[in-house]
Amino acid sequence: MTGVVEGIVLQKTDYSESSLIIKFLTSEGVQSFIFQGAKRKGKKGNLISPLAILSIEYYKRNDSALGKISKIEPAIIFKEIPFDPFKSSIVFFMNEVLNKTLKEKDADHDLYTFLRSILEILDLSTTTANFPIKFLYQLTKYLGFYPQVDENGIYLDLQEGRYVKYQPNHPFYLTKEKSDLLLEFSGMNFDGKNDPNVTLKDRRELVYDLLNYYKVIFDNFEEIQSLSVLEATFHS
Repeated sequence: MTGVVEGIVLQKTDYSESSLIIKFLTSEGVQSFIFQGAKRKGKKGNLISPLAILSIEYYKRNDSALGKISKIEPAIIFKEIPFDPFKSSIVFFMNEVLNKTLKEKDADHDLYTFLRSILEILDLSTTTANFPIKFLYQLTKYLGFYPQVDENGIYLDLQEGRYVKYQPNHPFYLTKEKSDLLLEFSGMNFDGKNDPNVTLKDRRELVYDLLNYYKVIFDNFEEIQSLSVLEATFHS
């Protein structure tokens, strides 16, 4: 069977001295392919960078779990992400979060469209400091735990995944001030043009708060290694 699919690079793993196994997010779910000879000169293995958006031609045998890539080309050529250290840091962070949360699953066209769209926006945006907050918050919508808002809810209860009226009797919640700020961010576009004013301290804390939300939802959600590098982007 032959096919063509567009995918966002999630992970690459050495398969041999010259070949790679590449995990992609596609509109048909998370799929893995073997790219034989990827490391050889002229085979375009350099295209395989975190969250690169590629067009893949492949061949797959009926008795094999892996398709074999026969041709690979960029579907979108980013203008700034590869050369802007702040944007690259955000991409590495996004990539790590996605790898810790996405599993082999059925088709999710909406998730693919969402990620493709915000990567294009990130590439061209001039205001990126709040991008990680919006990414973490909006991703919950596609992972199934987008916070619900109770009537007059003012505290984000991380255990319940909802904004509640009264202060929870456990420590896993956000203050009214930070809950208000997150709700405000939830209605903002990713281009950053109309973002609310936020202090560096609050920006950092909101990212950590949202990661704590992920830890409540996902068992064994490990520490994000790229977080220390990401912090430099909070100043931008």
